Amino acid sequence: MDKYMPISWYIGTEWTMPAKVSKVVVKVEEVQNLNGRESQYLSNELIEQEQKVEIGSALTPVDCYVELLVRQLVVGERARCFIATKTEEIRFILTLIKIEETKEIYKLNVAEMYALAMRYKENGVVMFKQYPYFAHAYFSRAAKFLISYKPFEGLTLHKDGISSEEMQMLFTQIQTNLAACLLNEQRYDDVLYQTKFVEEHPNATEKSIYRRAMAFYHLKEFEKAQKLIESVSNYQGKKEFAKLHQRLGESWKTSNEQYKNVVKRMFS
Repeated sequence: MDKYMPISWYIGTEWTMPAKVSKVVVKVEEVQNLNGRESQYLSNELIEQEQKVEIGSALTPVDCYVELLVRQLVVGERARCFIATKTEEIRFILTLIKIEETKEIYKLNVAEMYALAMRYKENGVVMFKQYPYFAHAYFSRAAKFLISYKPFEGLTLHKDGISSEEMQMLFTQIQTNLAACLLNEQRYDDVLYQTKFVEEHPNATEKSIYRRAMAFYHLKEFEKAQKLIESVSNYQGKKEFAKLHQRLGESWKTSNEQYKNVVKRMFS
């Protein structure tokens, strides 16, 4: 294919572009200004070689953006690409050589959607510590995939390939992970929304209980936080719960003293 194609190459033809669920073959050339940033797709070992990319597998910010760029191309298109950073632009040439598989999200069956949501959840777990913003994006997308099947009670292993229990368990795990992201962002009301299931399911995980209690603590709803913590068996012997319980008691005492001082000043 010529390096530069006339505009007539695009006109009058229906072109296929990669969907969110796609396996493609690409080639990357002339990478500039990566400067130590993590990237599988732009790594020196793969420059100017054909490489397979499964959309939705990126585990670094750079690769997440590369996948977005791949999805803008049609087969055979060669494009000069730029990714802005705080200090400079990462530059490279990207060619979409072939689409091996592609499927729109709305065409996935229940089992395929479950597998995709599971992959996004696992990607988010890997990225959470170093790249929490991108982890949050993965968890949010995974949750949206599953919400379309609620209520899950109608799902069966025989009919759908996934049981309602499996779907509910994955959805709860994703909500718990979202709560961790929202705590980092100090969005405490949203944490409470994502962890409402704690009040409804007696077998909620300790992680989800802890994150809900932490949100109540930051919102100064100390009684609700205390009740949650003390619902956990042997919470005194669990480091994080014991620490939060102690902080809760100290903050509650301080809050009461401040309230008494305010009242005292009002009527003195």
